[in-house]
Amino acid sequence: MKEISFYHVKGQLYGKIAASSYRENGTVHKRNDGIYLGRVIDKDNNIFWNKTKGTFRFDPQTGSFEKADPVYVSDLPQDKRKRSKVLLDFGDSYVLSQVIKQMGYDLVIDSLPYRNKDTLYAMIQYYVLQDKANDHAKIWYDGSIASILYPKANLTSQRISDFLRSIGKMENVQAFFESHIKWILERVCDDPAVLIDSTGLPNNIHFPLTAVSNHNGKISREVRMTTMVQRDSGYPLMFRISPGNIVDVSTITYSVQELFMHNVKTDFAIIDAGYFTNENVDQMYSAGIEFLTRLPARNRSYYASILDDCLPDLKKGENLIKYEGRYVYLKRTEVRIGVHHNHTAYAWLGYDIDRAGDETHKALARACREDMNPYELQKKLEDAGLFVIISSLPFSSEEILPTYYIRQTIEQYFDIEKGASKLTPLRIQDEDALMGHLVLSMIAAVINIYIMNKLDHYSDNREGIFMKLRNEKCMVYRTQVNPTEVQAEGNAIYKKFGIRVPIHLERTEHGLLPKYVPAKEE
Repeated sequence: MKEISFYHVKGQLYGKIAASSYRENGTVHKRNDGIYLGRVIDKDNNIFWNKTKGTFRFDPQTGSFEKADPVYVSDLPQDKRKRSKVLLDFGDSYVLSQVIKQMGYDLVIDSLPYRNKDTLYAMIQYYVLQDKANDHAKIWYDGSIASILYPKANLTSQRISDFLRSIGKMENVQAFFESHIKWILERVCDDPAVLIDSTGLPNNIHFPLTAVSNHNGKISREVRMTTMVQRDSGYPLMFRISPGNIVDVSTITYSVQELFMHNVKTDFAIIDAGYFTNENVDQMYSAGIEFLTRLPARNRSYYASILDDCLPDLKKGENLIKYEGRYVYLKRTEVRIGVHHNHTAYAWLGYDIDRAGDETHKALARACREDMNPYELQKKLEDAGLFVIISSLPFSSEEILPTYYIRQTIEQYFDIEKGASKLTPLRIQDEDALMGHLVLSMIAAVINIYIMNKLDHYSDNREGIFMKLRNEKCMVYRTQVNPTEVQAEGNAIYKKFGIRVPIHLERTEHGLLPKYVPAKEE
């Protein structure tokens, strides 16, 4: 049993375990076994903070140091030796906090069972607003109004790691998916059609999910993330991760089953060519899921029969289609697919005139550079510009290209996640933390998609928006926060999102309460 001694320094309560003493030759000596615990956070529950250990719980019965509940991670009494910052970045973080409420997405965020919501919201803002490593989150937080909006957040490196592990536990991730999908279906779109594709997350972290991948001829060490995106809205529904050496073809059935478990009754899927196998085809027909995909180049048996049926009559005027400023010849035929070839599907042989020219030029340049075999060159020239799309539904030639190229939505989503939402590079050390990072990245991507949709036909980009808003600063006083005047560009952004510009924000025990200039009477 260790007895804790409490003492005050400049009005702040501290704790320690006093060193024990012993008597020798009539003199009292102190042993070197005292323990400095640090500042007292919660005296009744033995919660302390010091620079070495951060926030922790000390057990006087065993003398052990334990992790503190997340609710304590930054609930530190004001250190009167430090002066508060009075000039902070305002516009970007404030507008983002209002956008999250406007979306109604705070209900989804709150579904994550992490007790310190200030840390959760502050990290979401960091993932949206910054592209730096998490090590720099505390620096950003100290200079932003986020430190006033979310005053109990703890963004030290160790606490961020603990935070990611906590929200990345599978039961927490599933709770998030359930709430997020409910938000999509109720507030955005209830269409069950999905896009399914995967992307590699290159890394050299040593845990079971990292494996050597050979994806489309590219060798790398990576984790593979499969994402299901709603076709009509472009919002992600959920994701799955698997080792990098798991081939795409084996993941689609599991992905569809995951959606069923979250009440998304998928009836149509646009899938990547990597998922097209006879086994997957059979399972989609069995589950009643219509599909559309590009025929992979490796599937020569189907490809040859489709060429035989369509190529002789392909380049005729009645088969010429204009799409997005390009001209494409398209001809449809029926094809029997599946393990036992017992399903009727529809195949479109296409010849893209512009693409044919590009591929011919590249093939000729490569032939000159590598002294290519004439028969190999002839084959490449014959295939230039040709492609095959296969679907279980009999789309018309005018419908098939617009429907297929909707799949670019999921490529755009991956671009948003990897670019604006901190998906890569991975800087994670274990699986739970990886899942937590992916959840935060998905939340950031959802918010970014909402923002980009709002900015449709608006002559600026997401990054430029927040840079302009960041120019609006604020002065922090004991009772209120006073934003500086909004410049014309920033004011236009407020209007674009339908957010009123506050004249000041009153500091209350429940947070910041915005006050506005009274509306002019008509």
